[in-house]
Amino acid sequence: MSEKEQEMTSKKLGLHVGVSFQDTREIREVLDKSVFREEEPTHSQQAEVLEEPVAMEGLEPISDAKSELVAEPEQESDQEPEQPLSRMSRRSRKAGVEATKAEVPSVEENTEELEADVVAGSVRRQWKRPVPMEIPLVLSLLISLLHVGVPFLTRFATNQQSQNLYAGWAMTKGQVPFGDFYGTNGLLYYAINWLGSLAGGHWILMILQAIALFFAGTYLYRVVRLLVSDKDTAKNVQLLFYFLVLGLGFGGTYVTLFSLPILFASMNFILAYLIGYRKDEGFILYGAIAAVAFLIDPMTSALFYLLAFLGLTAFNIKQKRWARGFYQLLAALLGFSLVFYPIGYITVLNQTFGYAINQVTYVFNALNFTNGQTFSNVIYYGLLALAFGLVSAFLMSFTKQSSSARRIFRFMGWTGSLVVLVVSIGLPEQGAYQLLPMLPFVLPLFAIWFSRDGEENDGIERRGRKKKNKEVWAAYFTSQVFLPLVALVYLLANPVVQDVVLQSGQSSERSAIASYIKHHTKSKDTIYAWDTTATIYQESDRLAASALLTPTSYLGINENRTNVIQQIDRSEPKYIVVNNQVELTSNMKDLLKENYRLVEKKYRHFKLYQRS
Repeated sequence: MSEKEQEMTSKKLGLHVGVSFQDTREIREVLDKSVFREEEPTHSQQAEVLEEPVAMEGLEPISDAKSELVAEPEQESDQEPEQPLSRMSRRSRKAGVEATKAEVPSVEENTEELEADVVAGSVRRQWKRPVPMEIPLVLSLLISLLHVGVPFLTRFATNQQSQNLYAGWAMTKGQVPFGDFYGTNGLLYYAINWLGSLAGGHWILMILQAIALFFAGTYLYRVVRLLVSDKDTAKNVQLLFYFLVLGLGFGGTYVTLFSLPILFASMNFILAYLIGYRKDEGFILYGAIAAVAFLIDPMTSALFYLLAFLGLTAFNIKQKRWARGFYQLLAALLGFSLVFYPIGYITVLNQTFGYAINQVTYVFNALNFTNGQTFSNVIYYGLLALAFGLVSAFLMSFTKQSSSARRIFRFMGWTGSLVVLVVSIGLPEQGAYQLLPMLPFVLPLFAIWFSRDGEENDGIERRGRKKKNKEVWAAYFTSQVFLPLVALVYLLANPVVQDVVLQSGQSSERSAIASYIKHHTKSKDTIYAWDTTATIYQESDRLAASALLTPTSYLGINENRTNVIQQIDRSEPKYIVVNNQVELTSNMKDLLKENYRLVEKKYRHFKLYQRS
């Protein structure tokens, strides 16, 4: 116990004692007063009591440090002969000792409350401190320029990215999500792509993504600063965030990138509530922003807010806030409904509500851990998780955490990361972007790892032993054997190598076929690309004959494998482009044989079929 705490305890008990408790005469006098403060003795009793020596066991509850109490000298006790206590004096002394014992826990509780108030006050000051804007602004612009500018201009887009771009472009042609094209994302995300296509294409999308990454980085900085109270750790985690986005999200426009600022803002709100900076009424706003996140990235946000609900529920139960917790739930549901229902009603007007539910939940319906690709996914995602330190962050967070905020975010980090990893392994579609939903869960674990001080901070910024940036990054890279740099180079170089070396000439042939189709079809004609990307639709300015744009995505369920052939047969596309590296199904072979003829063009990577 520190000197300040001893002083506080002494004042609480009405004692004025030294650090070493040497002045036993003063203790005797104070204890005599406390023993007899409730009942005034008579003159005879008073004389009797004054002659009675004070028992030392009555002093033990005064302090936790029993050894610091110095017993009275034997000479003093020998000089004062023992006399029997009267019944009243025994009763009074017993009551006084019990009262003293009862006061000590209350002092400890008050001390703990005072320390908690000091911590909360310090964290509130952290809340009001300005957030550095230079790093997130610069990195957001650079990454968005590299993602959206380079890959799409040089045709390095992944299949998922090409389908996302098609969605926005098709909406400018009058098509609706979930009905005319297959969509596993939210309405607001497709609205973002529609706005980009309507207003100027890739450059508008680049600006929108830069804005999203900027706010994600600033909110993340504030979250880490509140969580570990160290600005150096906050900067390091912020830089790591952009590093992971650059690697895992190469090519950009992924739905998770646009939901991250809202998820980090929600984390910020949760921390503010835990330190007493937000009232229960604020959960209306919390529910509203949760609805926005759900309308952008349904599955990631659903997992995030479910885990947040469980964490806050456990916190409220521990704090005995049953009624407040129920009120917060109702407030959050109110805010959610105020945003979700007006926007979600669009699917009712378009008669696509049922399709939307079916397509958004595709990840659960498509999970399969028995196919041949499961082992390949385990190796692929396992190596990425190890290389980027996701596994290390998981393991390094196994330190004891007494802070409620850290325990809640650690629970969310552990559970959310494992769920995302397992789901990625079970899906038939493979790509590093599948690990992007891990970021809101794993980054708080990185913060706990980088802080390196367990619970020694407890919301109070340390004045000593601060880790320098170079020490943190050295620990990060060396602990991963510099694999993050290797993984980054691989993810950035792989699409270039695939297009330029392994599939040399494929992009140019695809562009040539798109140009041929555009000049030999009408604007209302449809086509289909039996290909690994959906870029040919936009290049030819022709819509797809099926809601499932390619045969290599969203075919993890039997319903979709059947629908793609039926939709092609029903729509009667004018041309069908077949990539020689994509295997044809038996039904597709029969369809081509019966209704199409091969266009006599010398293509090395493709075959072009025209409807007879």
